[in-house]
Amino acid sequence: MKLSLLVISMFAAMALPASSQEDSTKTIHRIALDAVPSTIFHTNEFLRGGNDEARTMNHDMTFTLKYAFMNKEEVRPGSIYQGAYQGVGLARHEFNQWLANPISVYLFQGAPIVNLSRRVSLNYEWNLGMAFGWNAYDELNNPENKVIGSKATAYIDVDLYMKWMLSKYLDLNAGISLTHFSNGNTTYPNMGLNTGGIRLGLAYYINRQPLAVPKVEREKLPDSRGLYTDVVLYGAWKQGIAHDGVSSYLLDGKYAVMGFNINPMYRLNPWLSLGASLDGVYDRSASRENDSWGEVVNHKFSTQAGLGLSARGEFAMPYFSINFGVGTYLFGNRNDFRGVYEVLALKIHVSRRAMLHIGYSLVDFKTPNNLMLGLGWRFGGK
Repeated sequence: MKLSLLVISMFAAMALPASSQEDSTKTIHRIALDAVPSTIFHTNEFLRGGNDEARTMNHDMTFTLKYAFMNKEEVRPGSIYQGAYQGVGLARHEFNQWLANPISVYLFQGAPIVNLSRRVSLNYEWNLGMAFGWNAYDELNNPENKVIGSKATAYIDVDLYMKWMLSKYLDLNAGISLTHFSNGNTTYPNMGLNTGGIRLGLAYYINRQPLAVPKVEREKLPDSRGLYTDVVLYGAWKQGIAHDGVSSYLLDGKYAVMGFNINPMYRLNPWLSLGASLDGVYDRSASRENDSWGEVVNHKFSTQAGLGLSARGEFAMPYFSINFGVGTYLFGNRNDFRGVYEVLALKIHVSRRAMLHIGYSLVDFKTPNNLMLGLGWRFGGK
């Protein structure tokens, strides 16, 4: 399946920074087990009881196994991004027979937000990957499931948790977890599934310094400020929607989406950059409608392309950057290109200049639009 190619590229990129470590004693290894009892947010009738069992779907139980690596604080990038860790994970989500029990594989990264004491800190963590094995929508066997329309979906998770350092080797973690599953409009229906729960877990460390080691001062980077420009080319596929002037309906087959971002940014510090982006898109499914004979009209390039401008912010950590933008179309801003669009993207830095780009576009902060799977190159910057 096409979506599985995304998983392969993500994990291939993850292996690059890990294998570049010249001395394994400079790397701290982290193995974590988590249990996440969650509640399902009732965002549509299927989850509220609109199914053959009239079952209200309330519960999800997730178990995760994760491996991460982190640099010791006297070695870059650990001396700049103290406590940051990144790795790969595997999760099992236990829902019910109408949704099934999918398996997720994903990349993740986390770091302290604030250290409350030598042993206690408030941390964040994000997960991004794919979930496989859904009991998806089927016209005959599962017609009411408008939530999940494909066997594979994206898996997006954000956690906020407290970390207690029990010993040199062991941490206890407890916090909250928010999760979203969606296929990015590659297949309809695609209403998506959202859960929220309590995260409880243990993490075991190899090569971590004992607590008695004096705290290493964070390295100062007075020259980190400056301009850089990321140029990204991306593509994806989506299921199209046609309009007949009164109602909307699905088109047969899949349609290509292609675009680019020219994204100049100013780095304020090692973690935060602000800037803008010139965003071009060509959507083969856009502005299609029926003619008087009931045939779908294939419009001209000018009605299926748009050029927009967005404000951007970027949060950078070792190996990854998270980029968020809000914008509107300056040209072609009609029909499918009307409204305010939003972009959320993960940049995986496979070298000092080259990156993989995995993004998702929304319209008016609520309507899923399309995936953004591409490659980028960074110009300028220190």
